[in-house]
Amino acid sequence: MKRYTGSEMVEPGLYFNPRQLSFKSVDEEGPLPGSTDEVYRRVPILVLLVVGPILGLAYAVFLPFIGFAIVTWLLGVKAVQLGGGAARGAVRVLRPGWEPSMAFLSRSTPTTTKRDARETYSLYVERAAEGAVAPQMGLFERPARIVSDGARVAMVCRAPAREPR
Repeated sequence: MKRYTGSEMVEPGLYFNPRQLSFKSVDEEGPLPGSTDEVYRRVPILVLLVVGPILGLAYAVFLPFIGFAIVTWLLGVKAVQLGGGAARGAVRVLRPGWEPSMAFLSRSTPTTTKRDARETYSLYVERAAEGAVAPQMGLFERPARIVSDGARVAMVCRAPAREPR
């Protein structure tokens, strides 16, 4: 098969571009489409008459198998997506909501005296009594009790039971 380039003058016939895997039909004598970088090969009519029906038969025979393969692939992708979503949901349910980096009443600078600590803590207690989030009990603290004088509500926290030093 002779080699032709794009925009070259050729006689009527069927030309194959191997780079693009495409056929170009030229009905009258004239230039091939494309630039001079594109390469074409002329397909003889006898080869076309023999290979054409064979390619058509292969297409007709394998088309159902291609359809089954595509449907199987799509179902497999959906199954993997559903399995991944179910696994993520199960991990969310089984994972505890514990965040060790989040500490209640953590301070960037520690208080210097016990009195400062009591005053700072009382601010948190007053905010809790006004509707803010109640302070959580520490490991060695006793539960707080709520005191009301009719107009105001306050939470009183008992100091932890520690031995004097």
